[in-house]
Amino acid sequence: MEAPFFSFFFFLLLLVSSSPSTAALLSAYGLNTEVQALIEIKNQLEDPHGVLKSWDVNSVDPCSWALITCSPDALVTTLEAPGQHLSGLLAPSIGDLTNLETVLLQNNNISGPIPGEIGRLSNLKTLDLSSNQFHGEIPSSVGHLESLQRLNNNTLSGPIPSASANLSHLVFLDLSYNNLSGPIPASLARRYNVVGNPLICEQDCYRIAPMTMSH
Repeated sequence: MEAPFFSFFFFLLLLVSSSPSTAALLSAYGLNTEVQALIEIKNQLEDPHGVLKSWDVNSVDPCSWALITCSPDALVTTLEAPGQHLSGLLAPSIGDLTNLETVLLQNNNISGPIPGEIGRLSNLKTLDLSSNQFHGEIPSSVGHLESLQRLNNNTLSGPIPSASANLSHLVFLDLSYNNLSGPIPASLARRYNVVGNPLICEQDCYRIAPMTMSH
């Protein structure tokens, strides 16, 4: 019994010495917490074409997985799976991927509520959940994200989070074609789109500076 234990201990020691950033993600059981978070996401999604089949719970890190991009320090920075016919739910564990800069899940059939844990992704620069079947209210925590956000073409309801009014650096906010209601926060970012939400307004629902959008 001593030899396997020694081998495992030696493996952990080697991992800590070779990659401090990755080692910091190890749980008390020696498992990579980003691997665990992504496996929870995989388990709650329906994947008819097997695009997530490379996601292996026994991996040391997820940097070789399909649809994942990592930093030089082996930290997950991008989850990019647009138009992959995914359905099911988006797991709250996405909030544990705190190094994410880009989340692209548009043009799938993902349903259920948007997890409030997304609001923990303080490094996020682009969030695109458009053209899915998300429903329920937009979590107030999402209203604190300064990222470019596309939540259009879902069935989201309720008011726009009031915290969005303070996003002075927000590039673009697209909430069009949902079932949102209530007023538009008075000091919301200058570039936003809420057309197709008949309970909000009938005019002044689209406001964007005369510029070419890169997305």
